[in-house]
Amino acid sequence: MRLALPSLIIFLYAITSMVIFTNLRPALKISLIILLFIISLKYIIYVKAGGSFIAPDFPPYLLIVMETLYSALIMLVFMAVIKDLIALVLLLSRLAGTDWHMPFSKEIINSCILAGALLFGIYGTYQSMKVPEIKTTEVEIENLPQNLNGFSIIQLTDIHIGLILDKKWLEKVVEKTNSANPDLIVVTGDMIDGRVEKLGQEVSPLSRLYSKNGVVGVTGNHEYYFNFKKWVPVFEKMGIEILDNEHRVIDINGSKLIIAGVPDTYQKRFTGKGSDFLKAVKNAPEGLSVLLSHRPDGVPINTNADLQISGHTHGGHIFFLKWLIGSYNGGLVNGLYEINKRKIYVSPGTGLWAGFSCRIGVPSEITRIVLKSKDL
Repeated sequence: MRLALPSLIIFLYAITSMVIFTNLRPALKISLIILLFIISLKYIIYVKAGGSFIAPDFPPYLLIVMETLYSALIMLVFMAVIKDLIALVLLLSRLAGTDWHMPFSKEIINSCILAGALLFGIYGTYQSMKVPEIKTTEVEIENLPQNLNGFSIIQLTDIHIGLILDKKWLEKVVEKTNSANPDLIVVTGDMIDGRVEKLGQEVSPLSRLYSKNGVVGVTGNHEYYFNFKKWVPVFEKMGIEILDNEHRVIDINGSKLIIAGVPDTYQKRFTGKGSDFLKAVKNAPEGLSVLLSHRPDGVPINTNADLQISGHTHGGHIFFLKWLIGSYNGGLVNGLYEINKRKIYVSPGTGLWAGFSCRIGVPSEITRIVLKSKDL
């Protein structure tokens, strides 16, 4: 499992920096090492005891506790690295002739880090579970038809209904979304974490989504983990038009808006097809083109679209992990980008996968994109 090795490295750094070379009593040292080791085994526990790395069969409260403790471990190591870098600088300064030292003992500093890490873990898990606010982003488009100036699109993405986020949470998201009175609603994948038989009723609030021009969407990688062939008809029955290398034309008083959608690249593993932007826009009329792609780097860099709307990255989860998540997604993590005149908006997600339920400095959002003419 690819996350087991990083977790082991995190554990080893934590005990080396925070436990082994301290004056704690041996019994307390051993207890802390055992506790940190168990926390670092989270993903192995999910697979071995929960039956699944993606959606372990655990009660929600147990998942929340495990996610909180794992998030605390991540923050502990982050703060321990800062502490150790400061200690290294002070050591080098003493070699240069200063008498600079840490203002407190190692035990006091480590105790503060442990307490701070736990608080950050609780806060980060809470942030991942809260109902997000609506965030409005204006996107300037060259030569935008006057009829489309001010056109609003609400994006929901990475909802991940199933393990922690449930029907009641989704009802509030839908209510907030509809209250914004959008011209169009788009759903860009990873809506579920479980099978239709278990979650059919949990996602039912999606059927109440409403906009002036309907609801369209595309699949994310998690739809393919849980039998997308059963999920797609469920979404479409609820009024979400799933675009599979297809497009839909919206006519706003004579101005054409082409909404093209490609499936997640994981589709290729299951059907042999995969995303195909050229197929998605085949025979499309002239007009403003908006591309829906779950992954920000799920289409070629030279794709000819005016605006791309994506998710998948969760915004990097934690502020200091953005560079790492970006390295797996073509440098696209969170917010508005421009590549070859194509505007790309990457949402940090509306919900969050329960396998890494932590948000620190990267709040979730119900994204409201408003098209604006660059010429006005």
